[in-house]
Amino acid sequence: MVTNVAEAEAGIPKNKGFWDVLLSEKYFRWTLLIPLLVTLAVFMLYPMFFAIYYSFHTFAPGKPTFFVGLENFRYVLHDTRVFWPALFAMFKILVGCLTVELVLGMSVALLLNREFKGQNVVRGLCLLPLLISPLVVSLVWNYLLQYDYGLVNQVLNGMIHLPKINWWGKNMAIISIILLTSWQWTPFAIFVLLAGLRSLPRDAFEAATVDGSTSWYTFRRLTLPMLSPLILIIIMLRTMWLMRIFDPLYATTRGGAGTETLDWVIFRVVFMYFDLGQGSALSIISLFITIILSFIVFRLLMKSLGVIK
Repeated sequence: MVTNVAEAEAGIPKNKGFWDVLLSEKYFRWTLLIPLLVTLAVFMLYPMFFAIYYSFHTFAPGKPTFFVGLENFRYVLHDTRVFWPALFAMFKILVGCLTVELVLGMSVALLLNREFKGQNVVRGLCLLPLLISPLVVSLVWNYLLQYDYGLVNQVLNGMIHLPKINWWGKNMAIISIILLTSWQWTPFAIFVLLAGLRSLPRDAFEAATVDGSTSWYTFRRLTLPMLSPLILIIIMLRTMWLMRIFDPLYATTRGGAGTETLDWVIFRVVFMYFDLGQGSALSIISLFITIILSFIVFRLLMKSLGVIK
């Protein structure tokens, strides 16, 4: 009797089947999530558990699989020739890209926040780099920065009479990667910050102007603190994306000239050496580092929003 009353209150007809329950008013909103949950299980959870499983095993095609415990992790973490240089290169790219994108993005956003003729056209042009495939962008910049026939060196040497720069040499390759990556992703920072600037309250800035505050003081004391949540969101998202940087390396240096990152090491170990054990261990370590960095930035974001102290 109690079950029948509960079914009636939930809008489930009596003696109906499984699909009638799923399509009932009470459970229909959860039914809509089933395709998403299935997709996540197939394309995210299964590969993740597959990687965790093989990170504790030796696995290579045509060879027997053995449980080795933490041996793969021990080998990776003690590898001073590959792992630690790749981790250091990854952090250099991460810090360099975040610095360039935030500084340049804030500068351009402040300029675009002003009213001028053709502002919509300029904003549309600023969005173009985001619409191009990262691999295509990297191939184009690889051509532009070639030492002998690249357009950049042709302009430097032929028009400005400066010496040519070996953009893909040992000391410059990682800077070139930072520049081409920042060129494509700075528009993301521009439009997030521009949206924030357009939503700031006018009263506080008008009061600062009446009090005689300089532009720099107003920016430092009002604009920057108000935009800090958006800046942290950009840092968190770009950190997660930059930890997986791959296309620029594939199209340019192939991990050479000191640009090999963790993702490139994973690609090399798994798809060139076919060592899924060490490759999975590297993937888990990379995921763990990404989670730690994202958690730190997320905590700062929650503090800036006043959610936590």
